Order: sequence, then C-alpha cells, then structure tokens
Amino acid sequence: MNPGIYFSNHSTDMKPSIKISNITTALIAALLLTCSATRSYAQGINEQVTVTAAFEPAIPESGKLSISPSPDETVVKLPVMTYAVKPLQMETTLKPDNITPVKLVGEPVKKLYRNYARVGFGNYTTPYAEFFANSLRSKTYSFGVHLKHLSSSGKIKDYAKSSNSLNLVEVNGQKYTENHTISAGAGYRRNVAHHYGFIPAETDYEYNEDSLKQRFNRLNLSAGIRSNYTEPDQLNHRLGVSFSSISDLFETRESLISIDTRLDKRFELFDLTEYQVLGLDANLRFTGYKDSTLKQKSSIITLKPSISTEFEEYRLLLGLDFSVQVDSASKVYLFPYAEAQVRALEDAIVITAGITGGLTRKGFDNLSDVNPFIQSILPLRYTRERFTFYAGARARAGKYIDLSASFSTSSVENEGFFINDPAAQLLNRFTLVYNDGNVMKGRFEAGYHTGERIRIKAFAAFEKWSLTNDEKPWHRPVSSFGAEGTYDIQKKIVVKAGFITNGKQYAKLPSPDRSGDYLTRTVKGYTDINLGVEYRYTKLLSAFLNISNLTGSRYYLWYNYPAYRFRIMGGVSYSF
Repeated sequence: MNPGIYFSNHSTDMKPSIKISNITTALIAALLLTCSATRSYAQGINEQVTVTAAFEPAIPESGKLSISPSPDETVVKLPVMTYAVKPLQMETTLKPDNITPVKLVGEPVKKLYRNYARVGFGNYTTPYAEFFANSLRSKTYSFGVHLKHLSSSGKIKDYAKSSNSLNLVEVNGQKYTENHTISAGAGYRRNVAHHYGFIPAETDYEYNEDSLKQRFNRLNLSAGIRSNYTEPDQLNHRLGVSFSSISDLFETRESLISIDTRLDKRFELFDLTEYQVLGLDANLRFTGYKDSTLKQKSSIITLKPSISTEFEEYRLLLGLDFSVQVDSASKVYLFPYAEAQVRALEDAIVITAGITGGLTRKGFDNLSDVNPFIQSILPLRYTRERFTFYAGARARAGKYIDLSASFSTSSVENEGFFINDPAAQLLNRFTLVYNDGNVMKGRFEAGYHTGERIRIKAFAAFEKWSLTNDEKPWHRPVSSFGAEGTYDIQKKIVVKAGFITNGKQYAKLPSPDRSGDYLTRTVKGYTDINLGVEYRYTKLLSAFLNISNLTGSRYYLWYNYPAYRFRIMGGVSYSF
C-alpha cells in the first residue's frame, strides 16, 4: 500500500489518522502544515480528500570546516617583591592565681613502748618468762635486750627423767652514721637436757640421774660495719667479726672465730648492659676443738670473686668459690657458681635458677643444737657439696596470695647422719656416721593475708636420699607439711591455729649381742596440732592460752625419745 494521508470530517467529531512511513518523516512534516490550512476551511463539508505522491529523499552536500585552534600565549612578568619585618614587642601582663597548698595528712605515728614482758605457766611444771627492752625511734642508734627462761620438770610415763631448761640473754645495738652502720652484739645461752631415751623397767643397767644430765653453755660476741651509700658508683663494703664458744658437762669445748667481708662496685666493662658489678667475698673460719680424748685445730679460708649484671627484667651472676681446708693436711677446692633470675609482671613473678657448691665443717655447736642428745665425743669432719643445681619461683596472685616453690639436687661427700651410739649401754645417746650420696629436696609454700586480720601459711617439703654405703638416711624425715593461721577479731581477740606433720624416718641400731651387726627400725610419723587464743584487755595488757599436741598422741622426735603429750600454758603479757 502506498503511503498517504487520510482526512475524515464529521459534524460532531473529527479525528485525523496518520500513517507515516519510516523513510518519509521529513516530507510529512511539510504537508501537515499545508493540510492544516485547508482543513480549517472545510469544516461543515462532509467530503474526503486523498493526496498521493512519490517521495524522493535527498541529502544536500555540506562543507566541513577545517579549523585548528591554537592557544594564545600570554607572558606574565612578576614584579620583584621587596619587604621588611619590623619586630614589635607585644606587651603582656601575668597575674597568677593563688594556689592553695596541698595538705598531706599522714597516718598518726604509732606509739612505741620500750618494754614488753610475758609470763606464763603450763602443765609438766613448765614456768615461762620472757622480756624485751628496746630503744624508741631514733635516726642515730638502736639498742635492745632480750631475756628468756623456759623449763619443764614433768615426767613422761615409763621413761627416765626428762627435765629440760633454756635460759637466754641477748644484747645488741646499732649506730647509724651518714654512710655506715656499725653493729655489735653479745649473747649467752644455757641449755639443760637429760638423756631419757630408754625405759628403766626394761634394763638391768645401774645408773643415776646425774649421769643422764647434759648442760650446754654457749657464748657469742659479734661486731661489724657496713656501708649504706646512696650513690651507685661507690665502693660498697662490709666487715664482720664474730666469736662463739660452747662447753658441756663432759669436758668438750669448741671455739669458733669467724671473719666475713665483702667488697663490690659498679663498672661499665662492656656495652651489652648498662653496668656490671664486680664483687669479692672473703671468709675465714678458725675452729679450736677439745674433748676428753682429742684436741685439734682447723680452718677454712674461702675467696669468692663474682660478676653480676642486670638487663631489663633479667639478672645474671657468675663466680668461683676457692675454698682451702687447713688442718693436718691442706686441701684446695674449686666450686663454680652461677645464678640467673627473671622478673615478670612488675616483679609479681620471679624465677631463679643456678648452680653452687661449697665446703663446710660439722661442728659440735651446730650438731648439739640440732640434737641435744648427742655424745660429747664425736667424729667431726668436713662436708663437701660437690654441686647443687637449684631452681625456684615466687609469685603474687593478686593482693592477698603469695606463692613460692623451690627444688634442688645435690651431690654430697661426707654428709653426717645421727645413729644411736653402740658405745652407750642404754642406747640413749647419738653419734655420727658419714656417707656420700645424692639428695633431692623440694619445698612449696603458700600464704594468704588480708592486712592484719587474717594470715594463713602452708608448706609441703620432701627430702629423698640415695646413699653409697647405707640404705637409709638415718633420722631424716622423708616428707613434712603443715599450716598455721591467725585470725584477729576486732583487734580484741586473736586466734591462732596450726599443725605440722612429719613423715616416717629410720633409725640404725646395733644388734642386741653387739656383734657389729646393725638393725633398721622405723620411727613413725606424727602430727602435732596446736591452738592459741589471746585476749587483749587493753592495748598494753593481754592474756593468752596456748595448747600443743592437742590430740595428746605419743610421737617420737628421735628413736626412743617421745615428746610430751597434751601441753597447755596460760599467761599474761604487758607493754610499758
């Protein structure tokens, strides 16, 4: 169908209909303008007009503009700027405000009293008295006196007389100067014991009570000086001299002169750490010993140079121990020692590990202090600790809990162990046997405290020996543990409680026929529970009641040496 335009006229409505070809758009636009004029005059006539024509599209030629734009070049000349700065002083005024000074309100200084006395009395006819006298606060000196008496004359069922006593006098003082502290002290201690470790009804041996008595008189004197510089680059020094002596009822005497000194100073020897400390410890111990059969003199000279340093949370110590044994034959020993320490979490955790060794002498003084039932004639030897590896840690868990643990393993030569002396007819005295071996020791402690109101401490320890010549470490408990606590009720009533448990130990006894053979006996372990109450009537006057071995059990401290059963003591204390 050819393209065209159709018009239709009606009296009431006129609707155009337009058909547009895709290729005739331009021509239709022109025809519409013409038809619009014709259509305006045809109103009212009912007729149809049809226009038909051929369409020939054409595109006229156009000329392309060839224009290349070029930028306009503009030259701008900057003027030379000249200027000058004229300093002007700004006038200011300062009017400071008044600052109210800070008032430091300190805690009131607690009043001190020069004297403190305690007296009491307990079962087994046990009188007790103790007295302390001390100087008050002073920046230039301090002085103190300590007196004590404790004795018991009670009996232990089935056993021989077991009376014992302790008398003690101690005096000490210190003088403080700008850079030094000078100290001096003296003391006297008198111990009386009886060798009651047998049952009279089971022996035919005749004895008297005076032959069972033993008395130790101890005297000690000491003096020393040490520096307390505040500047870190000073030569720190310490010197101490002491004298001690002991005698008993059976003509045994021992005297010890000891000189101890230390020097140390900071240096900057290498750049790995900020500073290093060089130190030197020197010790001389001269011992004179005499009993009813023997007289001897011996000495130990020790030099211990060391170097230590710190870096951040680490601390390191290295040194050598030169020990010389001087008696009938001189010997020289060398023991290296070292220690490393790490502190973490602001010293909340401290870990230490190291190695050490040394030379000591088993003396009559310290042996009789451990076991008052020993013989007066003893084989005294040097003990050499070949090496000891040790490690330990302590920690704070919050504000109220303290923890610590330690472990060590050692190789020891000539370690002394107590056995019942086969030369004693009643087997009621002890002598020493020496042995080589290895030992492992461990200890754990825990503490809880909330100020002064509640304090609790607990511990557990073990000691395991492996000996060369004996199967057991005689009279050494394998394990021990215990705890103690204090509860302060409104600073008026103080309650104390605790216990200690020692594991079993072993005793070495001669055979009944004294043929040279020995028997092994087991000393059972025990638990001792104690309880104490103190009532503070005033800040100066209080009363106390202490109970030991609360269960009243019979246990043995040494083979055939039972302790007192249920013990109770009451008394008063006063400060003035």
